[in-house]
Amino acid sequence: MDLSYRLNTIAKKVTSKIIADIGTDHAYIPIYLYENNIIEKAIACDISKGSLDKANENIAKHNFQNVIETRLGNGLEKISLQDDVETIIIAGMGGMLITNILQNGKSIIKNCGELILQPQKDIDKVRYYLHKNHFKIVEDDFIKDDCKYYTIIKAKNGIEEISYTQEEYIFGRISIQNKNKVLKEHIEIEISKLQKILTNIINNTNSKERIMEIENKIYLYNNIIKNF
Repeated sequence: MDLSYRLNTIAKKVTSKIIADIGTDHAYIPIYLYENNIIEKAIACDISKGSLDKANENIAKHNFQNVIETRLGNGLEKISLQDDVETIIIAGMGGMLITNILQNGKSIIKNCGELILQPQKDIDKVRYYLHKNHFKIVEDDFIKDDCKYYTIIKAKNGIEEISYTQEEYIFGRISIQNKNKVLKEHIEIEISKLQKILTNIINNTNSKERIMEIENKIYLYNNIIKNF
């Protein structure tokens, strides 16, 4: 099975043999992982019966019913400690929804060595949640696929040795340290948007508080990429 660049980047981060794919949609990732001898077993979960029906169809086409089990449910509610899940994948959801899923399934994630997360927004809040709950971010990719930007985080049980700065929570310490070119492109676009907003505020409302907020953000963003 061929995956999109985004899904392939997620799949390549899996290093364990038993996974749970939360919000599996068509079950593309579990199918790919088993097809390529990366995993031995997967549990594919989704809150949507329609999505899970499609997942079951794809699993049946590959004759993987004995190794990829589907479960209808919200978040991690259908995962138990007896499943011995080693990696949890949650991709394509908002950051706040991801943190809620992790919080509601705290007993499960504590016994899971690896989290692979792809939040669509509120990414800083996901990083903060991981640190607050004793997960160390070991990989943090910023990629572009089909003209869209994505953050893919891999975390393992452990304590981060050095505290993150505000900008590292927003954009990812690893991507900043690696001078990720895609991240630089994204930040430059964000700066351009902010500058247009700033001009509009100055011309129409002249709100000093809002102007200062935007100017500080532009300064912060420029400071991040000045050494890229």
